[in-house]
Amino acid sequence: MRFLPLFLVMTTFVGCSLVNKTALRTTANVIKEGSDESFTEGNWTFFKDAMPGNIKLLEGLWFADQSNENLLGLLIKAHAAYAFVVHETQALEAIITDDYNSTAKEQAILHYEKAIFYAVKLLEENGISQEEFFSKEFSLKLPKVFEEKFDDSHLSGLFYFAQALGSSINLQRNNVVKMSYLSHVKSMLSWVCMRDRDIENGSCGLFQSVIEASTPTMLGGSQEKAKKQFLDVIAKQPYNLMARLSLIQYHLIPMLEEDEFDKEMALLKRDINSWYKGIKDSSQAEKKYSSHREFNLFNAMAKERFQVIKKIKKEIF
Repeated sequence: MRFLPLFLVMTTFVGCSLVNKTALRTTANVIKEGSDESFTEGNWTFFKDAMPGNIKLLEGLWFADQSNENLLGLLIKAHAAYAFVVHETQALEAIITDDYNSTAKEQAILHYEKAIFYAVKLLEENGISQEEFFSKEFSLKLPKVFEEKFDDSHLSGLFYFAQALGSSINLQRNNVVKMSYLSHVKSMLSWVCMRDRDIENGSCGLFQSVIEASTPTMLGGSQEKAKKQFLDVIAKQPYNLMARLSLIQYHLIPMLEEDEFDKEMALLKRDINSWYKGIKDSSQAEKKYSSHREFNLFNAMAKERFQVIKKIKKEIF
């Protein structure tokens, strides 16, 4: 998100108590319209360094207008995306090697929980209490309730709510209470993706595959099904390098499939090099990637995670 100049102007106004809710809501609409620009960023380090200040400024705007659902949706998305792109990437070695004392992993959880905090506020704005949502039986009635309470303007926020809740659960798999909410995650993702399969640049397939692979067999998860889903995403989105990276991270590594791991890592290395040469020199950009700049951030994340996985291969196998 590159809205710093606008945010600074708005922050100045807020400090002088001159901004009313109408102005804030107009600003929120403008920010929402431009928020997807972040996905075109191919420099992972720049994204990592730039986002925290923008998130805090968003929170300042929300503090002045706490019923603003556009701001709530943006905050859910911002915290969930930052946790996934940055902190889970930084914590990848700890996640794969089951290191429970990782600061980056803790930071990812904190950002996911902050996304969940704002998601609960969004639920409450639409007549669903925290107690009702987190009740055991809610996952069964979720489609009917969401159909009555929400419309297409809420889909992005609800998508990232599901992603944040699912990822927080996955990072705390020893928390039995958290694990019981996996059915909520699946039901919520299913409802959102039924309404708009192409939401967030077609991310439904990727995140549903991750959730499937991360769900224990005793709770209905299937690695075989997850593998098919990952391969389907790779076939449909060959320019999305996180699809192949996720196949490696969430399926091949847990299943200890070393031969296939080596094959997919070689293909991923080839694709990362092809994509990255166009980031460093736009004149060398391949059309497959230059025509899908909305996947630059995912590809930058795949590049970072690839290096981590390559480094710790001997510890994995």
